[in-house]
Amino acid sequence: MISIKNTENLTGVTISGDFHDLYNLVEAFHAITINEYSEKHHGYIEMSTRVMGLCFDVRHAYQGDREIELINNYMTEDKMKWHALITPKSNVYYKCNCLYPEMFFVILALNELVKLRIKDLAKTKYIYREALDKNVIWDDKIATIRAFQGEFVKCVKGTLTEGTFVRWLKIMNSDYLSIENICGQYVDVLNIKYMNMTKEKRLKNLSSIAKRIAEFAHDKEHNEINKVVAEAAKEYGCAQGDIRLKGIEYPEDFIW
Repeated sequence: MISIKNTENLTGVTISGDFHDLYNLVEAFHAITINEYSEKHHGYIEMSTRVMGLCFDVRHAYQGDREIELINNYMTEDKMKWHALITPKSNVYYKCNCLYPEMFFVILALNELVKLRIKDLAKTKYIYREALDKNVIWDDKIATIRAFQGEFVKCVKGTLTEGTFVRWLKIMNSDYLSIENICGQYVDVLNIKYMNMTKEKRLKNLSSIAKRIAEFAHDKEHNEINKVVAEAAKEYGCAQGDIRLKGIEYPEDFIW
């Protein structure tokens, strides 16, 4: 079972699970995201590419390229005798981290990608009761994504005050967010700003950062960045996601 917990300094969250947990999550990410070769949903390609950034880390985690920890599996000597087997008393869990602003974006993006999968599986343009369609209701990829999101929500609930969590939940589930239109460089800016905060300031700003991402279309800084990026992409004849903002760089070393 996948577990999501805050990092020590609230820089982000730690995603952990056994090999099969993380492998299945990666498979679900691949199933619901839209790639450049897709025949439809082209407007979701850049958003999907960013989601795959987290998928990259999760994949490298179960390949052993990130951190590991040993989890008690409650095997006892008596159980071993009963089954006539000698087994380990711990299971290996693989871990990777994700910055909090990035995670807020990913959770919102996954909501939209799940909606697309529901429409495709149910063969409809609209969602009413299609989540209960026979081709949708037991889809393992959607179930895996929802379980992942649920673990993150549980983590946030244990971090924020009750009132703040209720407001956060409302923000994250607002209608008509159109998160596929967000400027990725804006998320980078919020990530870096958040990384430069103290632990105490991070806690105070968690909800407001989520609000800025969810309501990006009304954010002045987002619209300014989006304008600069769009003009640069037009000038250089490339995708907006290929543009890098001068002076906006992730630090090489930081404490999670």
